[in-house]
Amino acid sequence: MLVTIILGILTGIITGTLSGLLGIGGGALMVVISMSLLHVSQHAAQAAALAAIIPTAFVGAGKHHRNGLINYKVGIYLAIGGIAGSFLGSHLANTLNEYMLSKIFSVFFGIIGIQLLRTSFKVTKKKNYINENQKSC
Repeated sequence: MLVTIILGILTGIITGTLSGLLGIGGGALMVVISMSLLHVSQHAAQAAALAAIIPTAFVGAGKHHRNGLINYKVGIYLAIGGIAGSFLGSHLANTLNEYMLSKIFSVFFGIIGIQLLRTSFKVTKKKNYINENQKSC
């Protein structure tokens, strides 16, 4: 029991830090870590991550609000779509068996990983191009 508490808190610290630092949904990381280290089912890990992300999001949003970084117009649109999507997604997740849900989750992570790699190389290439042009001026 104590190990579960410690691992749960450490998971929250790691995902909260990465979420605040990188602007990513820490819930996805919580699912992976919960399944790997805490040995909970995919369904239970997803449900716990959704519950845990609520206070995490409030803290992160509050900090970004104080720094004047939130575009509330975009945020409202994202929230409306996110609320509708979460109803649909949670319904679908509960109709799928553990195996299928795990496969969909893995494919999603793979697609996101590939997209992030592609984007990071584009940004690096663009920065190198800009730096080379500034040196020649």
